[in-house]
Amino acid sequence: MKVQKIPNVVIILILTLITVIMWISLTIYGALTSKPPAVVPKEVSEPLTPTLDIDTLKQIESRIFLDDSQIPDNVVTAKLSATTPSQPTGTSTSNPTPTPNLSQEPISSPSASPSP
Repeated sequence: MKVQKIPNVVIILILTLITVIMWISLTIYGALTSKPPAVVPKEVSEPLTPTLDIDTLKQIESRIFLDDSQIPDNVVTAKLSATTPSQPTGTSTSNPTPTPNLSQEPISSPSASPSP
C-alpha cells in the first residue's frame, strides 16, 4: 500500500490557520484583562510655563546663608525608659525612673578540652 503525501500547501494552510486562531484568541484575552487607562485631571495635563518668577528668585537670593562652621553640632541623647509607661503631660510623679545597668561581667564557661 502506498502512503499519500500531504502537499506542502496544505501544511502551510494548517499552520497559518493555527497562527490566526492563536493571534485572535490572545488579542481577545488581552482586551478583556487589560486595565482601563487612568483618568488624568486637566490641571495635571496642562503644559508648564517656561518663564521664571523674578520676584521669587530675588527672595531666595536675599535669604541668609549659613556655612557649616556657623551651624552648631547638636547631640541627641535618648533616655531609656522601656519599663515605665509614659505619663501624660501635666502630671508629675515622684518615682524616679530606673536606669538600666549596662555593665556586664564576663561569665566563665567550661572548656572543651579536659584539664591535665
